[in-house]
Amino acid sequence: MNQAVPDSEVLVTTRGGLGVITLNRPQALNALSLEMIRQIRAALKDWADDPAVQAVLFLGAGERAFCAGGDIKSFYYAGMDCRRGLVSLRVPMVFFTEEYSLNKLIFHYHKPTIAFMDGIVMGGGYGIAGHCDVRIATEKTVFAMPEVNIGFFPDVGSVYHLVRCVRNYGRYLAFTGRSVDGRSCVAAGLADFCVEDVGDIVPAVEGALGADDLTGALKRALDGFVCDDLEQGVLIERVFADCDVEAIRARLKDEESDFARETLEMLETRSPSSVKVSAAYLEKAQELDFDEIIAMDMVVCQNFILHQDLYEGIRAQLIDKDKQPVWHPQRLEDVDQGLVNAYFTPAEYDSNEVRL
Repeated sequence: MNQAVPDSEVLVTTRGGLGVITLNRPQALNALSLEMIRQIRAALKDWADDPAVQAVLFLGAGERAFCAGGDIKSFYYAGMDCRRGLVSLRVPMVFFTEEYSLNKLIFHYHKPTIAFMDGIVMGGGYGIAGHCDVRIATEKTVFAMPEVNIGFFPDVGSVYHLVRCVRNYGRYLAFTGRSVDGRSCVAAGLADFCVEDVGDIVPAVEGALGADDLTGALKRALDGFVCDDLEQGVLIERVFADCDVEAIRARLKDEESDFARETLEMLETRSPSSVKVSAAYLEKAQELDFDEIIAMDMVVCQNFILHQDLYEGIRAQLIDKDKQPVWHPQRLEDVDQGLVNAYFTPAEYDSNEVRL
């Protein structure tokens, strides 16, 4: 199978026993469109029973990004039509439903999957890379789950990994949306090892196929290294000791470092609803498996689509680009528990229209 068409948004090729999927929208930082999601899913389905394909490698085209997330500007207009009552909730949910279905397919894929997380890896990009069996960060990796900055929540099954981060690092990333480097990803448990510039990675992956320990074989072939030290790890572990946002804010105020002040500023400028819902989600997710989390993503996503902060965040960051969102509610203390609980209640529409 070789479907490499230069102007295609996804390049699907085989090389030896390796299936290679290249996200090919470098001008858009390889942000995922609905068509890309469908092409990736089709390739994985085709390879599932193909004995010639032993493993799958995900790459991002260009030098800047693996994948910067979902193409949320395209979603914005369908979502606004839904809020105006012009279309049903099913319409804006199409993208997320198919994206979450792809996340689930990758997580459970029965052949080894490898992600080369070179450059920007954010949001939906981690929905592909994070669920792979081997996640290779690089010196150029810039990772974030920045959803609270646009009035959304860490979705694409990422909460499954965030709650498993060491030293409460997942809470820190989820509640602030801060970006970190590849070494921090490895140290936190969000990637398996880090490499410097390796040029063409495909030959090294080909050479490691069939190894009993694929991660170890790739780490040796790529001269990869494991990082075990998180910057500000002690402070983060202490401050983000629970999912109580008000308590986290109080602890940050008690700290006297520049890092604590910067973190407090981020926490207080993100969507208050997003931060509080994300905190409640990470609390619930400690007892959930992956399938339960991706199903909950569906429920929470539906409710964010129906609330205004998501559109205000996208407007401020990507449409008007004034970087001045007006959140509703505007302050963390104004987000009551009833509002938070409502985000975890399925929206009222025909659930049979949308399936994972």
